[in-house]
Amino acid sequence: MHSALMYHYFQGGYYPMGGGGALIKAMTNTLKKHGGELRTSTAVTKIILEGDQSKKAVGVVLENGQELYADTIVSNADVGITYNDLVGRENLSSKFQQKLAKTKYSSTSLMLFLIVDMDLRKAGLDSGNIWMMPNKDTDEFYDGMLESDISKGDAFEGMFISCTTLKDPSSFDGKHHSIEAITLVDYKAFEKFKDENQERSQEYLDFKELLMQKMINGLENAIPGISKHIIQKDLGTPLTNKYYVNTTDGNIYGTEKSLKHIGPFAYKAKSEIKNLYLCGASILSHGVARVSHSGVDTAARILDCDPDELKKPQEDQHIRIYEAEDATDYPEWMLKKNSGQNC
Repeated sequence: MHSALMYHYFQGGYYPMGGGGALIKAMTNTLKKHGGELRTSTAVTKIILEGDQSKKAVGVVLENGQELYADTIVSNADVGITYNDLVGRENLSSKFQQKLAKTKYSSTSLMLFLIVDMDLRKAGLDSGNIWMMPNKDTDEFYDGMLESDISKGDAFEGMFISCTTLKDPSSFDGKHHSIEAITLVDYKAFEKFKDENQERSQEYLDFKELLMQKMINGLENAIPGISKHIIQKDLGTPLTNKYYVNTTDGNIYGTEKSLKHIGPFAYKAKSEIKNLYLCGASILSHGVARVSHSGVDTAARILDCDPDELKKPQEDQHIRIYEAEDATDYPEWMLKKNSGQNC
């Protein structure tokens, strides 16, 4: 796993101008260009099946009761949500039900988002990532991270820290930086709140505030003085992830990435139900690049072609690459924005 991660960076690390939202925009624009219709805030509650012995997916039921029919159904929800909730275990073979029952899911996290008015380069940061970990036994450290009571202690010892405005200079206004800090936690710490809907209880909000301060205290160890420069802050929890992404127990990487759930033992893009396909972190692998490619791979299976055929650059595509640490080739508009002239 570590070797694969390091290889991923051998040719350099890349970050999209506009952040993760730019990827969504590019995909949605292409879908619309080809006549696709997109519906946001439109939950699917059930996949419609036909047949007794041999099941076939023919459509979906939306939360408002509307039924949509199609020749092919593709689910980007994780396997637990897709098979347990949308398909229903009773519609799966006994062998597949056993596999599903034994499936474990990846951990989830706390995600701290900050806007700060601090000179982060002067503080020692660059476009790279910080993996902050205490000097102790690794197993002991991870066991501590995944304890059910995460309110103990004044600060989180380990975090992944990233500054998106240093990665993407086009998003920097000359004064305000955006920081993301992530630490792993166990979903059990949030189970008592899982049945709350959009209107969260005061107990949950207070718990969230306590955890947010713990993360800021931990961040101080990597960037001293940052707490005095916070303009805006927010915290995402496992429940946030479950609400927006609809993953089993708010997991961040689909199935647990153990030997039982990777390579030949991973869940497949083509399900045992005719016309039903899956993509996402539980299929090929996790992370932005591999999850994106899982969509390409699933499309190739449906179209009966090679995935590389679907990734050929178009003649009108022009990729611009700028060095995050070197402003020499930045266009004039970006230099002006970085200096605060467009604020």
